[in-house]
Amino acid sequence: FLLSLIPVLFGLDYRSSLKKRRDLFLNLKSFVIFVKEQIRFCGRERNEIFALSDLNPEFNNDFFKVIKKALKNREDLTKTFDEYNDIRLKPKEINEINTFFTELGKSDTEGQINHCDYYINLFGQAGKVLSDTYVTKSRLVSGLSLSLTAAMFIIMI
Repeated sequence: FLLSLIPVLFGLDYRSSLKKRRDLFLNLKSFVIFVKEQIRFCGRERNEIFALSDLNPEFNNDFFKVIKKALKNREDLTKTFDEYNDIRLKPKEINEINTFFTELGKSDTEGQINHCDYYINLFGQAGKVLSDTYVTKSRLVSGLSLSLTAAMFIIMI
């Protein structure tokens, strides 16, 4: 009986990874909006913005903690993502996230606002695609895993 539940467990794991990716990009979009507001309305520097983001529970998950620690220690984010990749980010996504964080604060206020606008759009589109993917694939995976579980259970009887 327990062996027949294996497809359900794999299905749940796959759905969980899809949800994590979707939530990550939606959180990244929210973070970039937060950064843009801090730059535009308060004229804050990068380190001040990161310190303020620590007060927001939305930006205090493990992913943001790893990023902030790497930036504080002046480590390469690409290497950090290779070590911390339970969300299964693709190399292109890692490069985009790395570029946003490393280029932040390297231009004047207007340039930083344009930089944020670009990444709000980029992460927003990725979040929308991943939301749509999550809905369709989670339904498919649920049905498939339950069907495989039923088939395995019948075969074992």
